Amino acid sequence: MNWANRITMVRLLLIPVIIIMMIIYQFPNSPLFDAWNQTIEIGENYKLPIAYLVAGILFITAALTDFLDGYVARKFNQVTTFGKFFDSIADKILTNTVLIVFACAGIIPVWMAVILIGRDFLIDVVRQILATKKVVMAANQLGRVKAAVEMVGMSLLFFAGFRMFNGSVHGTGTFDEFGWINQLLMIPMYVATVLSITSAGVYIYFNRKELFDTSVIERKTKPKNEKK
Repeated sequence: MNWANRITMVRLLLIPVIIIMMIIYQFPNSPLFDAWNQTIEIGENYKLPIAYLVAGILFITAALTDFLDGYVARKFNQVTTFGKFFDSIADKILTNTVLIVFACAGIIPVWMAVILIGRDFLIDVVRQILATKKVVMAANQLGRVKAAVEMVGMSLLFFAGFRMFNGSVHGTGTFDEFGWINQLLMIPMYVATVLSITSAGVYIYFNRKELFDTSVIERKTKPKNEKK
């Protein structure tokens, strides 16, 4: 196993540790576990769970390995089938599982998690359909920007979500969910959500012929001896 694949494996191994750290701290009215409730308090309002501090550091480390393994693979010609497959799988598992826990903890709205996860599922379906027609769906720039913005937004929420400020769900006060501080911190996630929808539309548009053109299927299924 080369170094690029080792880095990918490290990211895969970090995922369960990150999720365990996130679910063992229970925010008020969340269906998580109250197993490690120690926090770091700064001032009267800010309270950072140590479990989230650890999870956030590990998440940022895992996100950085995403860029590192790709760089190493290209720089030292270590691109492999294993790396191509598991690099993408690791990214999706990392982001989607964290989004689910964020939604359960009330840190992000459920609709946002549904859109972001649903978009990834849709793109995978489109990619599989195109693969059956031997068409490789290339990544577009919007998809790359979306992934980067999403990682930045999610990293911020480990340390500065409204829950860390003892804010209330659906509240409009300064430190609440719809208060100006949380809405400012949520901007990267809003941008990532818009980009996820836009990039999915771009993927489908540029591959519309292979996806929706029935003549492609008809040409493949038409008998060779059929008279025109």
